[in-house]
Formats: sequence, C-alpha cells, structure tokens
Amino acid sequence: MSEYKVWFGKIYEKDSEFEVRKCDDLVQSFEESKSEKLGKLPFSLKEVGIRVFKSEEDYYFSLRRTAIQVAEKEVEKELKGSERYLISLLKALDEIDLGINLFSEKIRDLEEIKIDENTENFRRIVRDLKKLRRDIEDEINSQIAKLMPNMSEIVGGIIAARLIEKAGSLKKLSSLPASTIQILGAEKSLFKAMSRMKKGKKAKTPKHGIIFQHPFIRTLPKSLRGKMARFLASKLAIAARIDYYSGELKEELFESVKRKYEELRETSKTSKTSKAKSRK
Repeated sequence: MSEYKVWFGKIYEKDSEFEVRKCDDLVQSFEESKSEKLGKLPFSLKEVGIRVFKSEEDYYFSLRRTAIQVAEKEVEKELKGSERYLISLLKALDEIDLGINLFSEKIRDLEEIKIDENTENFRRIVRDLKKLRRDIEDEINSQIAKLMPNMSEIVGGIIAARLIEKAGSLKKLSSLPASTIQILGAEKSLFKAMSRMKKGKKAKTPKHGIIFQHPFIRTLPKSLRGKMARFLASKLAIAARIDYYSGELKEELFESVKRKYEELRETSKTSKTSKAKSRK
C-alpha cells in the first residue's frame, strides 16, 4: 500500500484503488505535506480534492484559506523571535542607562574629593557604555525599520519598540484602539486617577504615555499636547495594522502626522503673537 500526504490529509493506494482520509486540522496537514517529496502523483490532486470538498469552489476556497492561515502562522512565529530580540535589546539599553547614570554620579563624587586614576577609569567606563548604547540603539532602529516600517517612520525605532514591549507583541498592538495606544505606559497614572474618581475626588487622567517621548508632542505647549497625542495615536493604530498585515510602507502616514504638528505649532505661535499684542 502506498501513502501520499497531501494538503488536506492522506491518500492511500492499493491495487489501483484510492482511499482518502481528510484531516480535521488542515493547517497541520498543509504544513506536513510541504515537507513531503511527492514527485508525480498517480492521480489528479485537484479531482480528488473536489470529491472531498464536494465542489471545485469549496476546494479552492479551503485551499486559499488554509494557505493564508499557514502563512500567518509562519509570519507570527518569525515576528515573535524578532520581538523577543528587540525586547532584550531594550532591556539592555535601560540597564546601560542605569550604569551610565551610576558611574557619572560616582565621577562627580570623586571629583569633589580628588581627581586620580580611579576617576579616569570611571570616565573610560562611561565612554565605553555610551558607545555600546549607540550600537544597541542603531541595532534597534535597524530591526524596527524592517519589522515595522510605518511605526518606525512615524515615531522612530525606540518608541516603536517600547510600544511593542508594553503591548506584548505587534499582533496585540495592531488590535488596540488608538485611545489605548495613546496612554500605553501611563497605566499607573490612569489607575491612580480612576481610584481618586471612584472616591469622588477630582483627578486628571493622563493624555499620553510612551508617545510623549516623541518631539512632536514634547515640544508643543501643554494645552496642545493632548490634541497632538490623539492624532499621533490614531495614525499609530493604522500603522501597526499595516505593519502586521502587510508590512508595506505608507509614507503618507508620517506626512499627515508632520502636517498636524506644523499646524499645531503654527496655532501656538499665532496665539502667542495675539497675546503679546493684547498686552500693548
């Protein structure tokens, strides 16, 4: 008896008779059949498949759907490996920052007492740590540009990586609404505000979390930061979905964010000019 593994199950041949056993898990069956070197089959796979799925339309529909599910599974597996690497790099970056701050503080303490060989050794360590930090940051930016071209274009590699770290994965981030992305990283502040409100006390909910690190928000007056944060988060929500499902760079996303920032900055300048004139 000959056995053939095909994408929808197994086909057994004996004395020119064929028996088909359809697999319940088509994704698993599809993956297993890819590793098989079948050569020329003694039957038409399409004709057997049509008998199994009852019609040509259902056969091709199931084939397309299964192929897409297998591709998504492979992409997700690859993404998880890349994301783990990025998160490890981020943690290393944070630890290096702690080291730089610690040794810089020691240098200041030593300089107040005496500048000697130890002081120079600490300075050398800080220089080496700063170089290592630049190298890690470059690697994060490089990886993010490949993994999430649209997120990287809009907010840069470090902020994009921190959003992934906080959300748990690109897949999870791509499913989040803009309002959640806007305050990712500000969960503690939000929890405190909600706790105060439950007690009947006044409290301000955070307008932004990780994305506040972006200069388009940071450099605006406080009164306009919330508006910019909402707009930026809405574009990041779109960017995350595009990066997860297609990975195609849409430059118009960043351009729209840039235009919004320039518009708000101009609003700020006009407001300052009007106030200055009213004082005269």
